[in-house]
Amino acid sequence: MIVEKAKKFGQDLGVAESECNYSDGWLRNFKFRHGIRRLDVTGETLSANQNSAEKYKGEFEKIVADNDVTPEEIYNADETGLLWRCLPTSTLAGGGEKAAKGFKKNKDRLTVLLCANASGNHRVTPFVIGKSAKPRAFKNVTHLPVQYKAQSNAWMTAALFKDWFFHHFVPEVKESFKSLGLPEDTKAILLLDNCKAHPPVDELVSGNIVATLLPPNVTSLIQPMDQGVIQNFKCFYRRSFIQGLLNADCDVTDFQKKFTVKDAVYAIALSWNQVKKTTLQKFWRKLWPAANPASDLTLQTDEEENHQDALTKVLDVVRSSDNPLKTLPEDEVEEWLLIDENEPVEQELTDEDIINIVVNPQPTQNLEESDSDAETEEKEKISWAEAAESLNKFISFAEASTSYSASEIIDFHIIRNKFYTKRQKSRKQKDIRDFFKSK
Repeated sequence: MIVEKAKKFGQDLGVAESECNYSDGWLRNFKFRHGIRRLDVTGETLSANQNSAEKYKGEFEKIVADNDVTPEEIYNADETGLLWRCLPTSTLAGGGEKAAKGFKKNKDRLTVLLCANASGNHRVTPFVIGKSAKPRAFKNVTHLPVQYKAQSNAWMTAALFKDWFFHHFVPEVKESFKSLGLPEDTKAILLLDNCKAHPPVDELVSGNIVATLLPPNVTSLIQPMDQGVIQNFKCFYRRSFIQGLLNADCDVTDFQKKFTVKDAVYAIALSWNQVKKTTLQKFWRKLWPAANPASDLTLQTDEEENHQDALTKVLDVVRSSDNPLKTLPEDEVEEWLLIDENEPVEQELTDEDIINIVVNPQPTQNLEESDSDAETEEKEKISWAEAAESLNKFISFAEASTSYSASEIIDFHIIRNKFYTKRQKSRKQKDIRDFFKSK
């Protein structure tokens, strides 16, 4: 089948069959280079996957022992598709709107890569892939709370993954080790699934920081991020999104238009930080029970409680006040929480796609602004004076409100003092620049 497909591609690309030698040796080398092996699909597939998972657990423990690594030095990374402006399918209303007839699900998507170590002490900065290289919403934003890259369909690719590994993952791991007082050459192992967008592990090596692959078809059984960590993250994200909607003075459609990719990446960063350390720890137990043994909860209980907790958190927000979403059925909220559970993060290419890529390769570095951001109004840069006025108004509001505690108001005053300090430094820098200009 592989040889016949290769001949077909050659024909479509105008390559004469006489120019290619589709021998047994060519086939053997092709299968080895791309990790293709024979798989027998039977009715015992699930049992075989479970057996593979159990077998790999022993192999993984040997990897840990042979490399003498601790939970601080073992990481897992996984991608997930995020429908970042999607809402429940019911007729919804936001702000003062009574009804939003004919409302449809929004399918704008991002790919989010999350990564943390088995100790739960280090969560790597989220890596987000969008369609636009320079979203209009990022204008005047100096620092993003995530690492952001663009790809025409917001897919993960091997090139983007290597960029993340060498330019983001490795430096952050080294910085984490440094903060713990560990030697600079401390080993670290990154555990990955068999996503087609992941490069071969021999291309993911930086000194003593390396990658290793899970066997095929065991991701859902033993990969830590897939046991509930990503679901927990998405729960926080959707709770934040719903809170934004309930506080919006506009209808659903306008809220979705105004909710930009900048809002999404800040919500992603906040949601990732809200995932508890214990959550990051406990979902390693299926693969590596010895990593965090100090818990008496069963794995099944963990998963059930995590799912129920996610549902409860969102329902609490929806039903905490009198709002149009208060009567949203619980089953619909649950469906919404899982809406993008199986959202693809890599592109499944057709034969036509493959040929087009070979004949007309398209760079993704200079992508124009995506249509989803075209509706975003261009905002003027906020001045220090305007920011100070708004901050003072907020603090006055908080001081007169019963919703904030004394300690929270003290925190707001601390933030204002930091703001004043930075504003003063900004003025001094401007004065110095003006001094040199006058010369």
